[in-house]
Amino acid sequence: MHKKSLPAILLVIFSLFVVAGTGKIYPEKAKLSSVENANLKQGADAYKNGDWTTAIFFLRKVVSDSSSPAATDENYFMLIKSEIYAGEYRQAQNDCEQFLNKFKTSPYGEYVQYQNGRLLHLLSRNEDAVLSLSDFCHEHSDSELYPLALFWIAESFYDEYNFESARGLYERVVSDFPGCEKAPQAQYKLDLIERRAREEKLLYLLKVIGEENLSTREEYERQLRIYALEDEKGIKKSLIEAEARIQELEELLEGGEQPAITEPEPEEENKNGTESQAEAKKEEPKTSESKQEEPKSSGVSKPASPNTQIIQSVTEPSLRVKQNENGSGTSAAKTQTDSNSKDNELRALKRKARQLKYILDDQEKKSTDSQSNGGK
Repeated sequence: MHKKSLPAILLVIFSLFVVAGTGKIYPEKAKLSSVENANLKQGADAYKNGDWTTAIFFLRKVVSDSSSPAATDENYFMLIKSEIYAGEYRQAQNDCEQFLNKFKTSPYGEYVQYQNGRLLHLLSRNEDAVLSLSDFCHEHSDSELYPLALFWIAESFYDEYNFESARGLYERVVSDFPGCEKAPQAQYKLDLIERRAREEKLLYLLKVIGEENLSTREEYERQLRIYALEDEKGIKKSLIEAEARIQELEELLEGGEQPAITEPEPEEENKNGTESQAEAKKEEPKTSESKQEEPKSSGVSKPASPNTQIIQSVTEPSLRVKQNENGSGTSAAKTQTDSNSKDNELRALKRKARQLKYILDDQEKKSTDSQSNGGK
């Protein structure tokens, strides 16, 4: 009986020592109130189950009182991770700074410092992120988080368009830490930087060429405007001249104006011709007698030469009649021809005036359309 009770006695004694030791190791747990214990338990359970909103709610209650024994670095750490997982970066970054101020020697300090720099980058505070992560790299060069810190520094430079600085850090992550989880993403960013460099060169060339083309195009359009203006002025001038000529021809045709006939009337010319023939007949005997008397004085007779004056006097009236008849016919035909030519010219001018008006109207319409499109 005594031998059987000895192991039971030893077990009881060991249990007492365990209880006493637990109280010495975690003395603050014994000091927690029932409310704090309940909040801590619910927050820890929610954190374990991935219910980040609930975990944040209860853990925030636990660490809200800095004098409370429940405001430990472990509870702060759980709160920060819950906020990061929930996407509440601003609140998480504020809690990281409070953690680093309160728990400088905490074993979680290295991770919290890294997360503080990463959260600054996610909040677009890239300059502060570079400073914080650079301090982390100097203080924890042997940490497994070191290549991740380099990557986030490179990301901060990349977002600020400092591609050369980012390129060097990306290359370092890829070459020195090929097993890092961010190495493939760093290689992708290197490809983007290289592609961007080529695109920038191409854009620069296109810009230079575009500026030259733009100046050439502007000069071309300016010359077109000048030519169009000059052409419009010339068309208007031609239209004005055509309208003036049309009015002049219409007035001439309406007034029935005919060209003046300067030749004498045929009857008067025939009368004059008859009188000249009579005078020629009267003078003819005298001239013949005088010519016949001359041989008597010399004693030598000559045959009388044919009288050309008579032939001329006989034939001349008929020629004049023909000339008068032809002249009167020619003047009438000429008058008719002038009238027809004026009609033809009038029709041609009217057709030309219609064409010129159509061209001017078309140019005005195009100018109005271009101005309305330019206004839009």
